[in-house]
Amino acid sequence: MEKQTATAPTAKFGFALLKKEAAAHPSENVLVSPLSVSVALAMTANGARNSTLAGMLSALGLPDNGDQNAANNQAYANLLAELKGSKLGVKLAVANAIWAQEGFEFDPDFLTTNWKYFKAAVNVSDFAEPETLEAINKWANDNTNGKIPTILKVLDPQVVMYLLNAVYFKGEWTSKFDKSKTSDQPFAAAGGSKQHPLMYRHAEMRHMQSEDESYQMVALPFGEAKRISLYVMLPAEGKSVNDLLAQMDGDKFLAACKQLYEADGHLWLPRFELNYDAQLNDSLKALGMGEAFDNGADFSGLRSQPPKLFISEVKHKTFARFDEEGGEAAAVTSVGMGFECVVQTWRMRVDRPFLAVLADESTGAILFAGVVVTP
Repeated sequence: MEKQTATAPTAKFGFALLKKEAAAHPSENVLVSPLSVSVALAMTANGARNSTLAGMLSALGLPDNGDQNAANNQAYANLLAELKGSKLGVKLAVANAIWAQEGFEFDPDFLTTNWKYFKAAVNVSDFAEPETLEAINKWANDNTNGKIPTILKVLDPQVVMYLLNAVYFKGEWTSKFDKSKTSDQPFAAAGGSKQHPLMYRHAEMRHMQSEDESYQMVALPFGEAKRISLYVMLPAEGKSVNDLLAQMDGDKFLAACKQLYEADGHLWLPRFELNYDAQLNDSLKALGMGEAFDNGADFSGLRSQPPKLFISEVKHKTFARFDEEGGEAAAVTSVGMGFECVVQTWRMRVDRPFLAVLADESTGAILFAGVVVTP
């Protein structure tokens, strides 16, 4: 579980984001990567100031220490360091990158900070060239082992920076499921009951039943280290997954994890594969960072001179598959920073004497010219 005193927390934000996305996509599979989204937004927050920064930190469940995000940057650096290396017993890779529009000036401190804490290399490119889009999508593909081959379909001409995060996970169960015990059984899907392969295990596993018996949870660890697990939460008969999600949040989830204990049990778990593709703007606005999406946002730490920048789009793609052997999952988050297309508004009230000229535009010949004092 997360060391919230030393590393950046993601549970509170994760459940809050999941609730918003689930509400926006009822009766659909939803899969978000709180790590990916929060890291991408944390990098972006390094350019935010004042109430824009406060709103982003509140949405991410991070403290506003009044230090322009320095402590939170270190907390994320600690978290990313914790998630590296063979000590996890699985493959887990987190990558960050920034693409910046050629010829557009950005605050060097913003770029330096994101390299220092997030190892986000800066790629300066011409966004009008198709090679830039190809490079961004290749980066997404390479850093998710081909599971997220594209994150962007086009480059918005009003966007001058993309901040990207990719997360890739692959691991084998500590105790694999016996394939010979997998069988097709009824599954009450959203569109009606259907036959689906259910894996089976009878063993001692870490399990808990909530005090109100509204749900139960089992933890299925990966690798010898058993540090990373898949936590499966099942609502009680007569309860829906929406009921369960409504009562759950980050703190309650972490508390439930502490109640898990080894006990003999029988588990039937479906093989499953999910693909999710969403724009997160509305969900993030609903979580309290709406100002960051407004053209009045304060991203002066990213760029101080006009035009002012704001978040134009947060794009998120995820993939996950779990079977008898283990699991594989990937996510890419893209934060696009755009600027307002400023149209100079003019007014002309012809309520006093004026000149009138009739001319040939092609030759410049003036055909008629007059002064109109009393129309």
